[in-house]
Amino acid sequence: MIPIEALQAIDSIDRKGSFAAAAEELYRVPSAITYTIKKLEEQLDIKLFDRDKQRATLTPAGRLVLEKGREILLRVQQLEEQAKQAHSGWEKRLRIVIDTILPCEPLWPLIDELQKQQPWLDIQLIDEALSGSWEALISDRADLIIGVSGDEPAGGHWHKVHLGNLQMQLCCSPEHPASQLEQPIDHEALKDFTHIVISDSARHLPQRTLGQLGIQQVLAVSNMSQKVSALVHGLGLSHLPRHIADPLIAQGKLISLSPLSNPGGFFMCWKKQTTGKANEWMRNNIIEQELFSNIGS
Repeated sequence: MIPIEALQAIDSIDRKGSFAAAAEELYRVPSAITYTIKKLEEQLDIKLFDRDKQRATLTPAGRLVLEKGREILLRVQQLEEQAKQAHSGWEKRLRIVIDTILPCEPLWPLIDELQKQQPWLDIQLIDEALSGSWEALISDRADLIIGVSGDEPAGGHWHKVHLGNLQMQLCCSPEHPASQLEQPIDHEALKDFTHIVISDSARHLPQRTLGQLGIQQVLAVSNMSQKVSALVHGLGLSHLPRHIADPLIAQGKLISLSPLSNPGGFFMCWKKQTTGKANEWMRNNIIEQELFSNIGS
């Protein structure tokens, strides 16, 4: 096994150009550097440096050891940083579920700041819908979920914070047949049209089918982006949150079929035993900055 100090010595000699300069950088005497390299050459039965030249020059075999060794040294450095991070209470990974009904844009500045503060922290943003967000938290596929409704599973082993309210707007394309219905619209008549819905992403929890009772035909999509695209292309009608519906209506891409619904609350949740500092930092900043409070207004 090649010692780490030997790889450090090879790296320093190559960068500094001599054994003496490497010894100075590594706070060792030149004879110690010479001994380290000689011992490694004997161990590997190869020549690492061409000592016949004025400047210490790596042989082809030495160059290979250096290139692979630098990868190892980088990994060791990363391991040291991560160990210090874990010791200080900062977790290695933060997995955030944001329900597809909410935009990701408010989170980007926080994620950018957190990653700059903790460069070894891996952040994963996950798109879920309806009960899928709860299931991700319960099954340990997520550390923090954002945008869930108040309809939570039984158990209650989590903290829940109200983030804001959403109003929903029933919409369709101006070219869709429903746009020709007389106002006020008979909602029973709307059941004869195709309704575009986002599928519940839960794999094991009971899936929710909001507002589908009595509807003749359903077009199920996976996320909000697909839902908006299907609506704009006239494939059916559906409810959209106001922050998405208003701009599309103003642009003439969609029309409103009914008044806004009563506001419904959405929440941020995490498990009660969660202790990681990254999770806490993200939660606190979302709450203090009221990050999603204006989404539904």
